[in-house]
Amino acid sequence: MEKQRKRVRLHDIASKAGVSVNTVSRALRDKSDVSGTTRETIVHIAKELGYILPEPITFQERSIAIGVLIQDILNPFYARVVQGIESILWQNRAKFIFQCSYRQESKERDILEFFRRQAVDGLLITSVVSPEYALSRIQQLNIPTVFLSQRFEQYDVDYVINDNFEGAFIATEHLIKLGHVRIAHIAGPDSQFSTHERLRGYQAALEQAHIPLDSPLVRFGDNTIESGYYLMKDLVQSEKPLTAVFVYNDLMSLGALRAIKEAGLRVPTDISIVGYDDIVFAEFFDVPLTTVHQPIGEIARKAAEVLLEKIRTGDEYDRQAIVLTPRLTIRSSTSVCPGQ
Repeated sequence: MEKQRKRVRLHDIASKAGVSVNTVSRALRDKSDVSGTTRETIVHIAKELGYILPEPITFQERSIAIGVLIQDILNPFYARVVQGIESILWQNRAKFIFQCSYRQESKERDILEFFRRQAVDGLLITSVVSPEYALSRIQQLNIPTVFLSQRFEQYDVDYVINDNFEGAFIATEHLIKLGHVRIAHIAGPDSQFSTHERLRGYQAALEQAHIPLDSPLVRFGDNTIESGYYLMKDLVQSEKPLTAVFVYNDLMSLGALRAIKEAGLRVPTDISIVGYDDIVFAEFFDVPLTTVHQPIGEIARKAAEVLLEKIRTGDEYDRQAIVLTPRLTIRSSTSVCPGQ
């Protein structure tokens, strides 16, 4: 009896070609981001190994549905995320179901169950309040998932994020170069990965400049304008003097600006302020905001592309851990430290 021939997998082609499984997959589907020479080599090896490329399922034959979970529809950051996701899904004629948890753990769980009942083909998730539950449930459901702006070191998941540590470092370093030493930090929710990465970046910049960390100058908030307002109000009323503040995001910075103004202080004459995200309104604040620009649209588009690739290739797709580089956008809210 003839011996059964071993099934050729994308991994076999990738090993022989010396490229990733993702590159093989894209080459065999004639994607434009694979060079002609590489494509020819991969196709030749595939034929040599006897790989039979199945007819792809097109979106005209079966519409793919993606579940999208965000935390706060009122935050312009998430509007940009949804816009980026939509652009890629629209190009690929995929549909998406959009849900917002408003940082409520119970609603987050309900949304995951809703996505299960809707039999979505994949999930795009910005961040979750309860990572342990969400990740274990997603693994149970075996739904392809890509996280945006959040990663989990203890879980083998796909993600696309910006370098939160680097963004916070360059923000704090900018203030230090302006002569500031008493630099406060209004942080995000304690449960979020990005909060701790930005806190680490802030601390690292202080340490590099030999500035001791003053813990009372660090306050944790909840991403909202109101949180930024009340935390900044508390900081300016405290006995701890400060001349600058690095704020977790631009929305919280907007609240902080109001608190500084109500205290009879001026930005940047008395207090310099740096935000994070570079939302569309940041340059139109009363004092145009110096902020860390993270490529929100690119993060969203890349995450959608990664998810569609996972759905198409199944378990043969390489895990993706993509980190994009932020940059500092300097506007009018920062200046030389008073007395310099």
